[in-house]
Amino acid sequence: MYSYCFFCNTVKCALVAAAIEQKFGYTAWSPKIVQRKWVKGRCFEETKDYLPGYVFVYTDAPIADFREIRIMEGVLRFLGQKDDDYRLMGDDARFAQMLYAHGGTIGILKTYREGDRVKLAGDMLGGFEGEIIRLDKRKGRAQIQYSFDGNSYKVWVGYEMIEDDEKPTLE
Repeated sequence: MYSYCFFCNTVKCALVAAAIEQKFGYTAWSPKIVQRKWVKGRCFEETKDYLPGYVFVYTDAPIADFREIRIMEGVLRFLGQKDDDYRLMGDDARFAQMLYAHGGTIGILKTYREGDRVKLAGDMLGGFEGEIIRLDKRKGRAQIQYSFDGNSYKVWVGYEMIEDDEKPTLE
């Protein structure tokens, strides 16, 4: 699986993703995230845009010619390096694969307690590294810090604590 990411005009992301899927048959989406929202003491889950402006594209074979994508209305730049044919590499590729594994939407993440720290269950981010930096137990939210496209991001996600028998084991 090859993964690419294009930075687009924020209001055109959905149109760019749909056009890429229709014209080339690739899997493409602008990622979403499920966040918990509290209204009058009740918890609601709400799906929101995640990383506005980014469109992730997944293909079975490398993209040979980017000209038709480059001229699409709303596409501003390609992530990745020209020498790598704009494929995502390293942490960016792992991040893209994690999004792919979750169907483009990051849902409520599973966590576990290790000593006095709360950690993400190993399979939740598909090998992609993210760290919990703040925890709001009352609202069931965790702030995750991670890197993508050379930048550090922080995002609040819903979390669910798993039981001892569900914890990841070291092998």
